This record gives sequence, C-alpha cells and structure tokens, in this order.
Amino acid sequence: MKLRILIADDEQLERRALRSILSNLPGQELELVEASNGRQAVKLAQAAAVDLAFLDIRMPGMDGLEAAHELKRLCPDIHMVFVTAFDHFDYAREALRLGVDEYLVKPASAEEIMGTATRVLERIEEKRLSHAAGLRSGEDGEHALALLEEELRADLGKASMDSRRLASFFSLKGLGHCEFFALVLRISAGDNADAAVRRLALKRVKELCERRFSAAGWHSLVETGEAELCCAAAVPPEASSPGFGVPSTLRQVLEQLVHEALSCLGLCVFIGASYLSHAEGAAPFVAARDALALAQLDKPLVLLTPGGAEAGGVDINRHGGATVERALDYMHSHLAENLSLADVAAAVGSAPSHLSRLFSRQGGDTFVHVFCRLRIAAAKDLLRGGQYRVKEVCSLVGFKDQAYFSRVFRKYEGVSPADYRAG
Repeated sequence: MKLRILIADDEQLERRALRSILSNLPGQELELVEASNGRQAVKLAQAAAVDLAFLDIRMPGMDGLEAAHELKRLCPDIHMVFVTAFDHFDYAREALRLGVDEYLVKPASAEEIMGTATRVLERIEEKRLSHAAGLRSGEDGEHALALLEEELRADLGKASMDSRRLASFFSLKGLGHCEFFALVLRISAGDNADAAVRRLALKRVKELCERRFSAAGWHSLVETGEAELCCAAAVPPEASSPGFGVPSTLRQVLEQLVHEALSCLGLCVFIGASYLSHAEGAAPFVAARDALALAQLDKPLVLLTPGGAEAGGVDINRHGGATVERALDYMHSHLAENLSLADVAAAVGSAPSHLSRLFSRQGGDTFVHVFCRLRIAAAKDLLRGGQYRVKEVCSLVGFKDQAYFSRVFRKYEGVSPADYRAG
C-alpha cells in the first residue's frame, strides 16, 4: 500500500534534499508531498490522510509544534519526525508530549534520515499488519479490542501513551464511569544490584501491581520499561462512601502496595501518580514523572495533576499542591537554566520560604534536590532515545560540568549516563 509522507520546511533546499533522500528508500511505494509552512501542511492533511510527517519546528506563521498538534487531531494515527537546527531541551520535551517518533537535529546526514525513516515506516507497517490480521480473523469486537490493548501496552512501555486512545479503550471495556490515572514506579534494588537483578525486581513488582490492582477492582495496564514500571489504571469511584473519593482510594491501595513490596519482596518502591482523564498525549506521564521526582523514603508516594488537565472537581494536591504543580511545570520548562528557589517562587506568585515548606511537605525534600531529580528524569528520557550524546544531554538539562553530571546521575540511578544510554 502506498504511504503518504509530508515534508514541511520553509526552506526549499531542505525540502528538496529530504525528498531526494526519502525517494531512495528501498522497497517502499511512497507519495511525497511538500509544504512550506505549518498551515500548508495542515491543508494537505485535510485533503488526504498523512502517514508520516517530517516537520521543521521553526516555520513562519504556524510553526512545526502548532502544526503537529493539528496533524494529530486530523490524523490520529500519524507518525511524526521533528527536523530542526535547534536542539533546545524545550523542543525535545514538547516532542515527548506529542508522542513524536523521532527528533533530528540539522544538519542530519543522509544515513541518519534513512535510518529514522526506515524505523518509523517499520512501525507503520507493523500496525497495518496487526490491523489486517484482525480484520481477516472475522472475530468479534473482543479481538479488535485485544489488538488495541497490545498497541497501548507497547506505547505504555515507552511512556508515550495517548490518553485519549486509552480513554476510548477503557470506555469500550465498559469502564467509562471510572477515573483514569497514570502511574510511574521506580524500584530501589540496592546500589550493588546488577542489570539482571533489577530486571527481576521489576518483574516481581509488576506481578504484585497486577495482583493488588485486580484485588482492588481496578482495570490496569502495567508494562516494564528500561528502569521503571509504567501503569494506566481505571479506578472505580467510591460513590457509596461520601468524603472517601477516588484519590483516597488510590492512595490507600498504592500505600499498601509500597508496604507489601518492602515486607514481602524486600524492595523499596517509589510511585508518582497523575490523572489521565482529559489530558492530551503523554502529558499525564510527564506529570507522573514530576511526582516521582518528589518521592522519598519517608514519602514514597506523590500524587499530582498534569498541567492544564481537568481534575474532576477533586483536589488531589491539598495544602498547596496546585502551587507545587505550577512550580514543577515552570522548573520542567526551564531545566537548562540556573534557577533559584526565589526565581521559581516569583514565577508562581509565592514567597520563597512558603514554597520551600510546600516542597518539604509534599515530597520531604529541598528545592535543590527536587530540581536535580527533575533534571535527572529529563536526562533519562533523552538518553533512552539514543539520539543525544552524554555531553549534549548534560548541557540540555542544565549541568555545566559533565563529570559532575555523571556523579549526580550515578547517585540517583546507580549507573553512569553512558551505561544507561547503552542499555
């Protein structure tokens, strides 16, 4: 089947070069279309569905980021690659939010572009084959639902879940009345634990999660990532217990999980949680990672709401949680800067001393340590993608000295950045 690829760049030479490279992809029947700006790219997608889009971020009028949002709305199954001369962390972060497949920094070589395109096209083909297999089977909707669950689990393993697709999945399962949550779990298996021990620990905690969540009446998808567990959970409301709503139920079950992991498995588990409901793209998992960055031994569970998401009228973050959420969002958007507590407090309209107390109350730690954990979490995302060298990641997340960055990374993750990148 012919695949439609959109190339959007305001520089004609860049478009021609990319077209020339993509035209040489072996064994592919492609229709290549070009746009000189974001609005033209959206119009082309309105005219006919696009399978893959290469988007320059800096374009006049509607830029690549805005165009990506619109393309996702028009073509939910579209795959996207950002191509830009600017390797600023904010762009990479927004790419993660949008679920962009790849991120190329100009000038990218022909080999890099060919490799990127090949990987993305293979993903497209795999999804099409799965869909075709479902259609040929002639089975009822349960089979199609199983295929969707398989795709969602694959996305969940990369923490790149599209929450709207997940909400549709839960709705088809008859769980539309539930509240949906994103959870990210980190496990401390000891400083001397090797990779095999860590993998086994993740497996055991995954099994514990599935048992505990099922016993609580939740429907959940739990998948193991490279160094953590990601979970999407549908939690039934406690309508019969006034004042004992979903957040309280969620906290009770997760605290029991933490206790059982320690008492039965000898493992320290830290959990970050966020609402999935009404949020776009992977934003809830960004918020869940922010929450995880605040987790400590004396407070291993932190619940936050993603920026801009509806919380269903229930405030998870009592005692200043909304201020902490805004502060985390601001810090996440300025990781490369040398922020002080006073800078962040001014940005969110709080006194430095008050914000410091809120951080301590929410996560039991100081501003400096919270900011450092956010930087390390962002560094892990960038290293995991394999597109950046350690030196580049160090700069993108605000560390001026690579040796210091490596020491801090090893302190939190137990391995060096280079080893983490190598897998």
